[in-house]
Amino acid sequence: MNLATLRVEGEETALAAMLTSLALEPDTSWKKGQTRRAGTHSSSGFNVTVADAATPKQLLVAVRSFLAECREFRDILRAPSLSVELDVGFTVGDSEQFAASLRFDPSDLLALGELGITLCITAYPTSDEANAEHEAT
Repeated sequence: MNLATLRVEGEETALAAMLTSLALEPDTSWKKGQTRRAGTHSSSGFNVTVADAATPKQLLVAVRSFLAECREFRDILRAPSLSVELDVGFTVGDSEQFAASLRFDPSDLLALGELGITLCITAYPTSDEANAEHEAT
């Protein structure tokens, strides 16, 4: 798994403007006060998959493409009422991807900063045995 998810929380009109401007279709969304596993949501928000790639290298290419698309909407992304995070996740530990790394260049980090996007990197442990069990169910 090599996945990039955009997580956005904030004021509902700013969320709607962002979804419309970037033509995004949320995977999940929630409203302020809506019940969740650990209580209620303190703000409205959504998650959207930005990239789902076979390799970390392909994932990075897709993330860079997404950031380039976002430049036109910098003011919307940097709205003070929004919190925007890009969570880049990948699995490690199986025979296909025992170890993995993502190398964000200074220009990538600068683009994230200019767009007001926080970067989160998440590694998920896996194994061939765990994948076989998951595929069997």
